[in-house]
Amino acid sequence: MLFKNKEILQRMVHMLSGGMILIHAYEKYESGHASHAFFAIAGLLFLTIALLHPIIEKKAPWVDGVFFFIEGVLSLFVAYDFFHMGKKGLPFAYVVAGLLQFFSAYKLGKKGIQNHHHQSTDQTPHS
Repeated sequence: MLFKNKEILQRMVHMLSGGMILIHAYEKYESGHASHAFFAIAGLLFLTIALLHPIIEKKAPWVDGVFFFIEGVLSLFVAYDFFHMGKKGLPFAYVVAGLLQFFSAYKLGKKGIQNHHHQSTDQTPHS
């Protein structure tokens, strides 16, 4: 296994997504498109999330599902942008990444909700 610590792996995935979004923001900036600000903010947001992941996850264990969903939406925006620019192969990589992110969002969100529900039922006092 590449990463033995699940927390580090989750952080790396969010950092990779943030980095990809920032690269796209830079490409938009270089080509003079105003949408670069949107992608820059989104990329910085995901890098911040990656750094604060342990703190956020303690408060909201389902948060990975939400973040992967948002990352999937952003991947599809980037794919659309690349299709619009006339790119041939690169947009399909972002479509596949987006679909994988949606799948991860479903699996991790469902697991997080179950874990949260399980933890809350364990902490209720029994009479």
